[in-house]
Amino acid sequence: MFNRRNIFFIFFILLSFGVNSSEISKTIYASWDKPDVELLYKLPKEINKDTKVLFIIHGASRDVNRYIESWIDSAKNKNVILIAPSFSEESFPFFSTLELATSSGKMLKNSNKTLTNSISSFYTFFKSKYNLSSDTYLIYGFSGGSQFVHRYMMFGEDMRIEKAAIGSAGWYTFLNDEPFPFGTKNIELNNSRKKWFLSREVLFILGKNDNDPNHSSLNSNKEAKKQGMHRYERGQNYFNNLINYSDNSKLPFRWRYKSVEGLDHNVEGMTDAAIPFLLSDLDY
Repeated sequence: MFNRRNIFFIFFILLSFGVNSSEISKTIYASWDKPDVELLYKLPKEINKDTKVLFIIHGASRDVNRYIESWIDSAKNKNVILIAPSFSEESFPFFSTLELATSSGKMLKNSNKTLTNSISSFYTFFKSKYNLSSDTYLIYGFSGGSQFVHRYMMFGEDMRIEKAAIGSAGWYTFLNDEPFPFGTKNIELNNSRKKWFLSREVLFILGKNDNDPNHSSLNSNKEAKKQGMHRYERGQNYFNNLINYSDNSKLPFRWRYKSVEGLDHNVEGMTDAAIPFLLSDLDY
């Protein structure tokens, strides 16, 4: 027979089990001519003139809850709103290429789904909703999210990114003469955007153990394989491509490189590597 102590204990366990999910709010962004996007977000204990926004971009798994939950403990006493857009597979099957091309390289003609100004639109929504003072925001992407972020910075119209951290993309858009999305040959990218892209404060993170050439989610077509056999090699080659391009073009390059010992393709491990960079100076 259950007594009051048993009932209290069960209630406590259920309450504890749901702590993270109960902290996360959701809203639907529909103020554009594209499919609706669900936005998960976590508010700080107080919103004031110094409150910042950090966007967390999911990978191919689209496990948005896992991505935002990996930041909650570290952001607990930080003056930052965490926002994780959910780009559904049904509406945005090629979100990581901004709906500009497939992962095999076929250019997409349905321009009304492009995501080149998406994060800016979401930021404007939250800036208005909470009367935020800052004109800039932070952004983080892991794996497919890393693909999204670096292409968003290259081909987007948005110039409000203050700092970004990206890690463990499966493949990249290089600054070279390969056709998009593997290079920039057949897509417009003007010099002013290249200069802005290379001059951002970006932390580029790779896991030294993210070196499985047969990983289930790794792009294995021939164009991707030209970039390297696995994520670690492709990331190194991409970073070197940016260094060489900036040197040859005489453009400032402010990205930072971080290689993490023992880290494989892991959401939480990559988040831990990005936290000090993105959440520094955001204490109350």
